[in-house]
Amino acid sequence: MKKLLLITILSAIAMGNLYAQFKTTKTIKNTQNLNQSIPPPPPPPTTNKTAAPISNTNAPASVYKLTSARVNIRTGNDNKEFPSAVRVSIGVRGGNMEYAYFLQENLKNEMKSNSNTEFGLEKSKGYLKDITLDVLQNTGFHLRIAYTANFQLDAWKIEGVSATIEFRDQNGNLHPTLGQKTITFSNANGFLNGYPGGYYMICNTDGYFNPLSAFTE
Repeated sequence: MKKLLLITILSAIAMGNLYAQFKTTKTIKNTQNLNQSIPPPPPPPTTNKTAAPISNTNAPASVYKLTSARVNIRTGNDNKEFPSAVRVSIGVRGGNMEYAYFLQENLKNEMKSNSNTEFGLEKSKGYLKDITLDVLQNTGFHLRIAYTANFQLDAWKIEGVSATIEFRDQNGNLHPTLGQKTITFSNANGFLNGYPGGYYMICNTDGYFNPLSAFTE
């Protein structure tokens, strides 16, 4: 009887140990499954920020200068004969001699009756100041046509003059609104000849490049 009781007690103890091991194993598996079902936490926010580009506030401002000039002359019913000479210049209005000017010298070719003749002007050489847009907007510019007749009776009839001017900055960029500007002097009308009083035609603009007076002298 004692032997049977001892076997019973030992069996109960063994069953208890097996149950404890099963419960522990099940708890571990449940914990693993629970951990797998929970998503990982998001990474902590970074404190590194991409810096916005810094504008170069020290870049020099654009300075626009007169860099090119062309002139178109309409000849009326009396031509300019060869070899009578024509000299054309564009400069700061008011006779300020410290600024450079644009020039075409000694045009001796014939300018036929009722025709248009267009030509470019070159910047004068030397150490004179460049003509800036700011200066011309304060003064306007003058265009001067000087005529040297081959003989006194050789008259030349002008019936219209236009000038195309170009402004670029120090980087070679055209001005956004005044990069190329054409001014038409529809009132440029008269004779140039070899007599006193008819050597020159002068055309003027204001600071907005509106054509003003055009006269001979």
